[in-house]
Amino acid sequence: MVYRYERFEPVKTDADIRRVTPKTVGDARTMDPPERIAEFETFLARGDRGYYAYVAGRVVHRSWVVRGPAVMRLWRRFGAWPIGPRGAYVHYCETAPEARGHRLYPATLSLIATDLAVEGVQGLFIATESGNDASRRGIEKAGFVACARVLVRVFFGFGFQKVIGTDGHGRA
Repeated sequence: MVYRYERFEPVKTDADIRRVTPKTVGDARTMDPPERIAEFETFLARGDRGYYAYVAGRVVHRSWVVRGPAVMRLWRRFGAWPIGPRGAYVHYCETAPEARGHRLYPATLSLIATDLAVEGVQGLFIATESGNDASRRGIEKAGFVACARVLVRVFFGFGFQKVIGTDGHGRA
């Protein structure tokens, strides 16, 4: 499912949500292995923006943003959603298991959407698998609305996708 940010939905949480900097990128070691931290350093170096949510001084959620023009990968390397020059997409989101259910994900997404709107981003997107109900709920709580269902099929190493519009409620 591909979602587009449509409406401001402030989400409160007790977490301290901050942008990732070169000095704080390693803070995610509390939930990610060293090779993932190296990947995050690469994200920062290419201009991506990260957000960490801290509880009791420990990172328990992360989300990353890529500004357009870009291509949002939907399923491994096969599905693709083009992002225009004034758009962005959110990816690489994860909440530590012990911190789930505390509105960290939608609160982080809401902050990201607010920050990017102030900067003039006109299309903010995020994608998740249609069966990931927890992710879908968090995305929708943050003010995103389903804009397309993308079916990805892989045959003999070649990917094919079909885009199906939705009625605004995630139903094709």
